[in-house]
Amino acid sequence: MRKYFLLQVTALGLLTASCAPAAPPTGPAPTTAPPKVETPATRPAAAPALSPTPKPSADQPRYGGTLVMASRHKIPHFDMHQEVTTGIILPLAPTYSNLLQPDPRDENRIIGDLARSWEISPDGRVYTLRLNEGVKFHDGKPLTSEDVKFNLDRVAFPPRGMVSSRKALFQAVEKIEAPDPLTARITLKNPQGSFLQILAFEETFIFASHVLKQKGDMKKDVMGSGPFKFASYTPDVSFKSVKNPDYFIKGRPYLDGIAIYIVVDEMARFAALRTKQVLMVPLVAGPTGAQAREMQKAEPKLVVQDRLAPNVTTMIFNTEKEPWNDIRVRQAVNLAIDREAGAKVIRAGDYFPGYGYMLPGSPWALPESELMALPGFRKPKDPDVAEARKLLAEAGHPQGFKTTVLTSTTVHAKEAGEFSKSELAKIGITADMQLVDTTTITDRMFKGSFEVSVFADSAGLEDPDSLLGEFYLASSPKNYGRWSNAELERLFAVQNSALDANKRKEAVWEMQRIVHREAPRIIFTWAKWRAIWWDEIKDWIPGSSVKRNHKFQDVWLAR
Repeated sequence: MRKYFLLQVTALGLLTASCAPAAPPTGPAPTTAPPKVETPATRPAAAPALSPTPKPSADQPRYGGTLVMASRHKIPHFDMHQEVTTGIILPLAPTYSNLLQPDPRDENRIIGDLARSWEISPDGRVYTLRLNEGVKFHDGKPLTSEDVKFNLDRVAFPPRGMVSSRKALFQAVEKIEAPDPLTARITLKNPQGSFLQILAFEETFIFASHVLKQKGDMKKDVMGSGPFKFASYTPDVSFKSVKNPDYFIKGRPYLDGIAIYIVVDEMARFAALRTKQVLMVPLVAGPTGAQAREMQKAEPKLVVQDRLAPNVTTMIFNTEKEPWNDIRVRQAVNLAIDREAGAKVIRAGDYFPGYGYMLPGSPWALPESELMALPGFRKPKDPDVAEARKLLAEAGHPQGFKTTVLTSTTVHAKEAGEFSKSELAKIGITADMQLVDTTTITDRMFKGSFEVSVFADSAGLEDPDSLLGEFYLASSPKNYGRWSNAELERLFAVQNSALDANKRKEAVWEMQRIVHREAPRIIFTWAKWRAIWWDEIKDWIPGSSVKRNHKFQDVWLAR
């Protein structure tokens, strides 16, 4: 029997809370506990546990020093509202603020960032947020609720010609208002239990609206109100930021600056870590479990933390192009792909098999007994492969056909592409591989310029509003294959507005059954990310995904 990791559940009820900036910011716990829903069993660790989550340091924080990191991601541009590449969040997050943020030590608990307090109307539709006074952008201009409105309007209702990468998360928004300079008011079409988590999503930066209006986008500019200010960028080499002396949380940050070096080669990254040329390799560029254990054995002062994240290595079919507009062809591939074999190949066997459509271990995931009996997931594989060949013949391809698989040059995507080529060959489909860099593949995916793509895709949150909404809603820019299903859209609306956890769960389960049957995309693996750093870095915790906890305002160096 296959068992899964049990992860903490996001609180789903309406939350009413207030907070005040402190060090770190604090706020009362949510008033509604997570729903009691059926969860799968936990899966025992396959290897000895790594270092536990670091506890707050008992020492007095010290000022000074530069946090030097190594990332593997090139930066396509600086406009986070239009980008999905995970590597862009690391350099930019320290330079920006958000309305809210998850508490780094308990991500089910939402605390303030720009907002010092917030209230939710009794019907769950109106969110009123009071902003901190005296917040300034790095050019000295004050940040007001008009900046908040301009940015959220841009994400929720993007102007013509702009792709808002997280538009699906904000589809419940009816209007955004700025009744006075320190008050932002958001009205929803219907209650949405995950909306506070969405407002706390790190990628929803509040850009300086005066720069946006002047430039039209933020692809070449960095102007925020975060704890660090942009200093320099050398393409494909480094991104550097320095301490913001006017940061609105007094006494923060402790660091003088942050330097992120782009080191694509994995061995070079870890060599730089061992020799302390860099002090951290973050989640987006971390080691495999075997590499981490080897490095910790050689250097006991290295700290490692791992996270199973809502990031998938996935095969996406362009349903506007033949033969992928034929459900029988997609179902055939869905049957043929061996997820367990893929997990052994991709990322040196360090990723988790791509069973299901919600994060493994989540209470939103289909029950294990049902999940593992689905076509394509069952064992042994031979009957599924035979059925796949039969479906292809019924679709008019008894001898198979040729296709082109677009994938990126990143290690795990390239490995997944090669794996997909061999899996497709099992049912007579001959695939030519087309390798492009991450900037190019993202652009082509948004434009629908592909037949099949093998792509590392990341959802904003572990919640169904994100994992199902971003990947499968017809209106979502991240539904790259342009697939649509009316029943899924109806069920999404039901779960999106349901305040009853069981009613929401029923809709979420049925959506996953539809996705499996229609097969618009196939998940090869779920990502397991690891950060590794020297223990002189104090008071930092990697977030539950690569999209969280990158401000570094409370981090300090014990030297």
